[in-house]
Amino acid sequence: DLRKKKLKRRNTCGTMFIRTTMSAPDKDATIRCVCGVYRSHILSSEHETINDKESNPFDVFNDYNLDHEGCVVTRNSIPSLDEVATFFRDVFFKAQMEADCIILSLIYVERLIKVTHGCLRPKTCNWRSLLFSTMILSSKVWDDLSMWNGDFSQSCPSGVNFSLQRTNQLELAVLNTLHFKVKVPASEYAKYYFLLRSMLIKSGLAGENLGSLNPLDVEGARRLQQ
Repeated sequence: DLRKKKLKRRNTCGTMFIRTTMSAPDKDATIRCVCGVYRSHILSSEHETINDKESNPFDVFNDYNLDHEGCVVTRNSIPSLDEVATFFRDVFFKAQMEADCIILSLIYVERLIKVTHGCLRPKTCNWRSLLFSTMILSSKVWDDLSMWNGDFSQSCPSGVNFSLQRTNQLELAVLNTLHFKVKVPASEYAKYYFLLRSMLIKSGLAGENLGSLNPLDVEGARRLQQ
């Protein structure tokens, strides 16, 4: 396996270490918050009636794709928040992703929804494949030492398996759907970060340190990223 070296990160603020800047969010709490938003998209899809065409170009994201062995799952029902968060957490930590990939994954999910006018969105039939593919994309866009697809295919939780062939297929499908426009401006990332930060505080998922800090403005967050 290609493993990253454990590097000690320096803080741009000198001796004062800020845990909740864009470069160091509370990982577990942020994962749960992002997964809550993701699950809300699944619930929304299930409650809306959509007239799907017989041939849907986005069926490639279905977890039960008969053309490939890659994805094996045990059931096809609305997942609990714990189930979504466990899936995300397992992939995130096994693939040794950077913290920023948590929010980037959600950005790409919602960008896919927007560019396809809602034709591609998280559903009970595709939520694992769609989430997995956006996590891979976020890692490759952000991480300096992102894993190879062969390593990503080994990073799934028990009961779910993506073959290398399936992983390659999903990566290409995401890039084609986004027309290879994967750049995320700092302003867009900051918007998601502060929105999620607010949700964490209101939900009580955030620790005491996060709740007591004054919010950073976008320019301040950019400086901390440099």
